[in-house]
Amino acid sequence: MQRYDIFNKTGKILITNCLEKNEENNYDKIIVCKSKDLNNIDFFDLCQIEKPSMLALLCQDVSVEQVFELFARHFYYVFAAGGLVENEQGEVLLMQRGLWDLPKGHREDGESLPTTALREVKEECGIQHLILGDKLCDTYHIYNTFGCWEMKQTAWYKMYCSKNETLKPQTEEGIQDLRWVSPQDLQQYLPKLHKNLWQVLGF
Repeated sequence: MQRYDIFNKTGKILITNCLEKNEENNYDKIIVCKSKDLNNIDFFDLCQIEKPSMLALLCQDVSVEQVFELFARHFYYVFAAGGLVENEQGEVLLMQRGLWDLPKGHREDGESLPTTALREVKEECGIQHLILGDKLCDTYHIYNTFGCWEMKQTAWYKMYCSKNETLKPQTEEGIQDLRWVSPQDLQQYLPKLHKNLWQVLGF
């Protein structure tokens, strides 16, 4: 099953070719996408959802990739990368910037995404010694910045550092706190986390 989970400030747009059992109950509206009807779907209007809404685009005789591309072309597309950092005790590093978050940032010109991920985590958390692991997933987030709609595709990587590492939040980026959280305590942070990060954390 192919799918893109695209989050906005208040909800989510799912593009898929198959809804899981009982998953349709999670959505306020399901739009069936057929090749003959694609020109009649106002993707630009769908992009600008501001109120809480769960929308599914269910692809029938058209590919998920094609519908995603039609949807994405209405945005200024940006790439970012970040890390799910663990220490030797299996604790995960969370950072607070309003809501709780994971360290990430935009790719600079000429950078590979793994390089971006390492650089951003080091900068935002003050980490000196960081080991890059495997790629975990990509997440997608749409937002309006000063009247310009953007879609951010973030590549997430597993990373490792010692709990003895001195952490220093990058306050000039609005980071208020850094905290090691045990796996059994992660659940209580979920309501205070951006929804697009649940997948990264394995929920």
